[in-house]
Amino acid sequence: MLKPLSPQDAQRLREFLGEANYTHEEFQSRQTLLEVPSIASHNLPFLLDGTREPSVLNLLLRWFYLGAPSEGELAASLIAGPALSLMLESGMLTRDGSVLAPVIMLTPCDGFLFAADTAARMALQAPDLVIWPNPTTRLLNQFTIRKPVRATLDLGTGCGIQAVLAANHSQLVTATDLNPRAAEFTLFNARLNGVENIECLAGDTFAPVRNRTFDLITANPPFFITPSSDQIYCENGMELDGYCRRVAREAPDHLNEGGYLQMVFECVQVRGQSWRNRVLEWIDGTGCDVWIFHSYARDALAYAWERIRQTVPAAEVEESLPHWMDYYRQRGVEEIHGGILAMRRRTGRNWVRIEDMPLDPNQPFGEAVGKAFASIDLLELHGSDEELLGARLRLCPDTQIDQRLRQSEGRWQAAGMTLRFTNGIPASMRLDPPVAEFLARLDGRRSLHELIQDLAQEARIDPQVVQRECLLVVRRLIERRFLDP
Repeated sequence: MLKPLSPQDAQRLREFLGEANYTHEEFQSRQTLLEVPSIASHNLPFLLDGTREPSVLNLLLRWFYLGAPSEGELAASLIAGPALSLMLESGMLTRDGSVLAPVIMLTPCDGFLFAADTAARMALQAPDLVIWPNPTTRLLNQFTIRKPVRATLDLGTGCGIQAVLAANHSQLVTATDLNPRAAEFTLFNARLNGVENIECLAGDTFAPVRNRTFDLITANPPFFITPSSDQIYCENGMELDGYCRRVAREAPDHLNEGGYLQMVFECVQVRGQSWRNRVLEWIDGTGCDVWIFHSYARDALAYAWERIRQTVPAAEVEESLPHWMDYYRQRGVEEIHGGILAMRRRTGRNWVRIEDMPLDPNQPFGEAVGKAFASIDLLELHGSDEELLGARLRLCPDTQIDQRLRQSEGRWQAAGMTLRFTNGIPASMRLDPPVAEFLARLDGRRSLHELIQDLAQEARIDPQVVQRECLLVVRRLIERRFLDP
């Protein structure tokens, strides 16, 4: 059992691991370590070969990433006694005679360290497994709006990564999970990373926080759509996508005005109902503005084969497929769709947006999500032309215009322009040269009305014509997040 270190000991251990270069940057530089060790892929021998030379870092990698035991004599020759004692006292390592064996996997992530169950325990398909930071964990991390708040709820915390990351911009973080072992790992990881403002509660969904409200709820729920419910970390006991629906419908009761739910989800497309209409039913009448990013779609067979290999013991993979496909056919499941959504509780007429987006952006985009909600608010607050004309707008700084040229009559001539983001959520919009020139004037210092009047005078065009065309373009730019108030 893991034992949280004292703040002083946790700092000593962090410093030791940093000096040993057990860091995210080092992991990224070692291509052989980008894969998680897996019995199914038979990659462990190759990963072990990449760490064969005796060194402090290689020993740590073998212990806390590859899950390989070592002789205590070798460990004592490489690692100073105080650091080794901390690992044993905290339960990170166990001693069996002369052999030291790891109890956890330790993964660096964005300057933090997160302990979770080993790859070997995952291969055993333990029902109370606590997994390491995986792609959906990282996606939710990148998606989260990082603004100062009073109270954050990390729903289904697992090893506590979202809770620890939210602690920096939250007065208090409440981490909940149905799996009691999650609290053990979350408290250990909080202390390991020098975080003290996290409380852990065990229970089903919102039951542990009944009658409480939050400014931010993050949720990476057990969303796999499977015929079983044995694996707490990825499966649940509700039919198909019923659990994601439950979270979406219950969360608004636990959000303060202006508070957000940000959740990774999967939903099904069944005969006679598109996935879009299904998700729209989840959020209907919740009193929230909703922005949905659709990331992927799988037909039932492809999805079953992918998930079976992740959740079923290797010896049972092939025989499981007929059972899974019968489950889908009986319920009319044609496809499974996945993505992320943000719901903001707001009094008034609510809006819904659905966009396609790649599953794994390469950088954080939570700030862009917050700006997108602000952009829609801008249109709501400036609904009439008169109100919009009084707004002082500026072009978002993370944009650029790409110009295409083509050869014509011995010269290069403009063939088109595209405005696009250089950071955050990908988006683009084709422009005409006059529009591009107009955008260059949007710096937030003058009202839209003033800029339009100047443009009409310079071009010697009827101001009403210029105003009509400019307002059409400006509304499109705001909707696509290219303009800030």
